[in-house]
Amino acid sequence: MYQMVLFNIINIYLITIMVVTIYWIAYIRTLNGSNYTRPFFVLCIAMCFYIFGYIMELNSATVTQMEFWNKIEYIGIPFVSALWLNTALIYTGHFTRYRKTLFAIIYIIPIVSFFARLTNDYHHLYFSSVNFIEKSGNLIMIKEMGPLMHVQGIHSTFMIIVSMSLFVNDFMHNKEERKGKIVLIAAASTSALIGMILLQIQPSSYTFDYMALCLPLTSLFVIFAIAFYDFLESKAVGRRKVFECVSDAILLVNDKNKILDYNIEAKQLFQRININLNNGYTSQLFSQIPNLLKAIEKPEKSVVKLNIDSIDMYYEITTRSIDNTTSEHGWVKIIHDVTKIYQLNEELVEQATTDCLSTLYNRRAFFDIGTQWVLKAEAEATPIHLFMMDFDYFKNINDRYGHPVGDLTIRDFSFMLKEYFDTDALVARIGGEEFSVLQLGLSDDEMYKKLNGFLEKNNAHEYDYNDNKFHLSVSIGVTRKTDGQTFENMMLMADKALYKSKDKGRNCITML
Repeated sequence: MYQMVLFNIINIYLITIMVVTIYWIAYIRTLNGSNYTRPFFVLCIAMCFYIFGYIMELNSATVTQMEFWNKIEYIGIPFVSALWLNTALIYTGHFTRYRKTLFAIIYIIPIVSFFARLTNDYHHLYFSSVNFIEKSGNLIMIKEMGPLMHVQGIHSTFMIIVSMSLFVNDFMHNKEERKGKIVLIAAASTSALIGMILLQIQPSSYTFDYMALCLPLTSLFVIFAIAFYDFLESKAVGRRKVFECVSDAILLVNDKNKILDYNIEAKQLFQRININLNNGYTSQLFSQIPNLLKAIEKPEKSVVKLNIDSIDMYYEITTRSIDNTTSEHGWVKIIHDVTKIYQLNEELVEQATTDCLSTLYNRRAFFDIGTQWVLKAEAEATPIHLFMMDFDYFKNINDRYGHPVGDLTIRDFSFMLKEYFDTDALVARIGGEEFSVLQLGLSDDEMYKKLNGFLEKNNAHEYDYNDNKFHLSVSIGVTRKTDGQTFENMMLMADKALYKSKDKGRNCITML
């Protein structure tokens, strides 16, 4: 009679926990679609298979029924601790890398145990023997553990301990304020661990499956953690989703500048420049790219240019401390692609400073940059000349051949001008057919020699458009900077010299 009451209590206990578990896993899946809730969902299903199978085993009237329902239990029980560890690894962010290796380590023993139980009648490696007795009107299965069941027990115990360690360490690392969550998750793992131990030692004369009795407690503790402390909460989900799904590359770096973790964007970015981020110090990983190393290690916001796939890319690197204490324990490095912004800025600068027809600097840019060049030349006592150039009789070209030919002439002349004067010269189209050159570092004699060479080159150049061939000469005015002379004054002097060249008959050089 006493055993019958005990069996009824166990049935009610198991059925209640199974129903509550099914409700909560459905509730969690509707609220949370994260990766780690998938193994947790399957874990609860496996647990329900196990509990339901054990309920049916306890209430079986024949040996055949009991054998059948015991096999149903093993659809779930070998995988419970494996799925719990799987959940812990994904929840704490340790399943990102080495996924295949971890999967094999976690699931190979449960899969072997599953098939070993189904085929035990042929080899007796899982249960060395199975007997049936009748006690107080109830049929009871007596199972002697075989070597594979011992292996599964050790494997499951290890996974439960690792799972508990991962959860507790994660909560402590994140300075979890609600310590009740830690207690409940630790209790959930501990109850499963106790079930494993009791299953091994069988302390009572009643041959119960203690794992089946303890697992509902594990489920109950997890449900309490979800209900009262928001375990598997959206805040933690959000943080990890941001880390993995954000379009920026993110590095987690400790106080020794060792990279502890990174997201998929960081992995893909650095793979493109042949850098493997696994367990490396920044000084080693980025030693071949000094500008990147400097930007990564400095605490201030900085922008670095990287050549990726033969394209110049710009990245803004921002540093955030991982905690709010005065002592730094590490940093989060956020690497944001600002290439489009820089390209747009460069395009805007180019549009603002470049003459669209000639592709030379425009008048505004020539004045802005030229002023800086003149000030620098004066400070460094470097000789500097300003040339003004103007086509001779250019109006005749437009009148005779049309403005499109005139535009082509300006473009060809601009290319020749840019090609002839080196990097120590600032070349611009001032307007119409008028051009200016600011030349550094030449003496007067060298200047005359260079300009005469250009006149000869231009006079020899034949402009040819639609079988219209012609030559075009230029007049040049030159001034050399004197002490205290401003850029504006140099422009005026060169312009006067240019008109003197026109008065002298054109196609010549005049210096004032």
